[in-house]
Amino acid sequence: MAANQKYYTPPPRRRSSIAVRKELYRHLRGKPTHSSSLMSIPKVVGTAVSRALTLFVLILLIMGFLLGGIGGGMLVGYITTASPVTTDHIKTSNETTRIKDSTGQDVAILTGSQNINREYISFAEVKSTYIDEAFKAIEDERFDTHIGIDPRRIFSAVLSALSNGGSPSHGGSTISQQTIKLVSGADEVSAQRKVQEWYKAVLLEQAKSKDEIMELYINLVPMGNSYVGIQSASKAYFDKDAKDLTLVECAFLAGIPNRPSTYNPLTETGKRNALRRMRIVLSKMHELEMISRSMYERALDTELVFRKKPAAVSATQVNSYFVDYVIDQVIEDLMEKRGFSYDIAAFTVYNAGLTIETTLDSAVQAQAEATFNDQSLFITDMDNLIDMPEKPNGSVVIIDNLDHPGQIKAMIGGFGQKTGNFVLNRAVAAYRSPGSSMKPLAVYGPALDMGKISAASVFTDMEYFLDDKNPTVPYPKNSYRTFKGNISVRNAIKYSSNTIAVYIIKYVLGVESASLYLRQVGIDRPEDSENVSMALGSFGKGMSAYEMAGGYATFANNGLYTEPYAYTRVLDIGGNVLLENKSQYVEVYKPETAFILTDILKGVFTSGGTAAGYGLEDMPAAGKTGTTDNNRDKWFCGYTRYYTAAVWYGYDNLLGLTTIPKDDQKNAIRIWQDVMNRIHQDKEELDFIRPDGLIVMTVCPDSGQKVSPYCPTAVREYFVPGALMNPSEQCTLHEPLPMPTSSPAPEPILPGD
Repeated sequence: MAANQKYYTPPPRRRSSIAVRKELYRHLRGKPTHSSSLMSIPKVVGTAVSRALTLFVLILLIMGFLLGGIGGGMLVGYITTASPVTTDHIKTSNETTRIKDSTGQDVAILTGSQNINREYISFAEVKSTYIDEAFKAIEDERFDTHIGIDPRRIFSAVLSALSNGGSPSHGGSTISQQTIKLVSGADEVSAQRKVQEWYKAVLLEQAKSKDEIMELYINLVPMGNSYVGIQSASKAYFDKDAKDLTLVECAFLAGIPNRPSTYNPLTETGKRNALRRMRIVLSKMHELEMISRSMYERALDTELVFRKKPAAVSATQVNSYFVDYVIDQVIEDLMEKRGFSYDIAAFTVYNAGLTIETTLDSAVQAQAEATFNDQSLFITDMDNLIDMPEKPNGSVVIIDNLDHPGQIKAMIGGFGQKTGNFVLNRAVAAYRSPGSSMKPLAVYGPALDMGKISAASVFTDMEYFLDDKNPTVPYPKNSYRTFKGNISVRNAIKYSSNTIAVYIIKYVLGVESASLYLRQVGIDRPEDSENVSMALGSFGKGMSAYEMAGGYATFANNGLYTEPYAYTRVLDIGGNVLLENKSQYVEVYKPETAFILTDILKGVFTSGGTAAGYGLEDMPAAGKTGTTDNNRDKWFCGYTRYYTAAVWYGYDNLLGLTTIPKDDQKNAIRIWQDVMNRIHQDKEELDFIRPDGLIVMTVCPDSGQKVSPYCPTAVREYFVPGALMNPSEQCTLHEPLPMPTSSPAPEPILPGD
């Protein structure tokens, strides 16, 4: 029979106490051998005295009730003023909440203000172990037969105290009494409390079965180091569930609650003390015939195997930015979707034993943290910091595109090692102007989708006066400080032309349409709905990396938007679903629009593009840079088939004076490239899939019309079916040569070349 299975063979005929004692002490290690004849007399005398005192106290109690008087009145008063004890809340208060990643591994635990690490377990799950016998043997050997209090144990404790100079070798409380104390939290020393505790213990025995009381006890008993209950202690000390405990492990755990600091398994001295205490528990179990002699001897010879590595998570650890965000989101959603007040929602998250199943990919998070701890990506020249009032910072949000679109896989809210919980999370709480990274979301995506422009449409990059408030001042200016003349939409995005973006939003698209499309991808800024400057990312309230990642993920997912989310389910302690998140798709762009814009955004990594030379290794990607006035903010938002990542880089700029040094003005794209290369390691190369209905035509890059025999160059371009601006006529910009020739039309250049 396995060591962790209960011994169910019929007990042998009980031998004389002298023989049992003699044999027991012969096998106890480190114990001197005494004559068995000397042990019998104290035992007989002790039993007689105990029984006599029990009878005496019962007579006193009866006389008190019959005769009344001051003592009886006080007793009645103590009982009548005892507040009722309810245990219904045990499973929903002071219970550890566990936050898990997408694979089900714990990444954080929340133990509330009392720092109680407890995981509730039913008695039925551990009944096959020896945990109940171990506790009964050392704490309450008559648990199965008493009515809640044990007069024999009470007077035994009194006698022990008298014989040991006032320090009893054991307490007089039963497991039922200890459970009352653990439930109520009452621990003051007074006659009133003790009488009320006795009374409540009797009532508890009347209300619940022995197994139910034992279940309460094993989940409430302190086990040292903030662990409460045998389940959390079993995982902490032995790295296993309590249902898998062996006899020796049960005896070890049962010895801890007597003095958790003295029997602390995480210190060398405490472990030695606990092992000695374990032998006492085993001895008592043998004496009470809970285990056989052979089991007892094997147990003494068994070496305990303790957990070698500390627990992966602890209540005092510094959690990731992702975990901080999840906690805030669950509290908000409990308020919004379940009607909780803030206080109740926060209490529930920290104390009610929830299981929060998140979307976190721990491997992706670890890679992102490695990038954000690489100083070389944030500070090119340390000397630049001498005159800076603060260090540079950044944020990133990474969203899954392929397997679970919309799920946030990683989040970083600041540069360097995170030093505390709930520090500023720039990924969701810092709103910064996105600069030109807003152009695909506010201008080109909507205009392409509405058919008002095509990738081949040609506009003139020139000086404009597009600011209605300052009609005589040239606006906007290009970051490259020149004008390129007639260029296609494809090249306007590649070069990040400001003039063409503002011209399109003002005269072609309209700011109302731009605002509508932004709202559909989770970016709602009604106060800026009339400003043409939104084409350049100028908003009264800027954007977070979370919002930008969600918007760009729409392009990666064939035009479908789903609000990014960080958890899938929140379960209460009973396994019931409190909250649930699923991807809910809204078609913002036609699949053809999303593909065309993606194909254009690939061009930013090519020669002449704003991110030239910063593409990924063996992985097609698309994206857009963003820069604000005076180089105070830098962005890169980009995506592959696998992931979307939005990166902000800059300074918190609390004084509004800091600009990014010239050496660091490529850091946003460098950070993006580094983290994306890391998380795409060993992934199969995947390109974006072209929709079946997409139109391909050969056009003249100078006019945007179908190529004619007279055009000097030609390109093949993609078009949305049925779009109004699709070319229908041949190019008329180029005239026939003076001497007609029979030369064929030029070879077309593929999109992006």
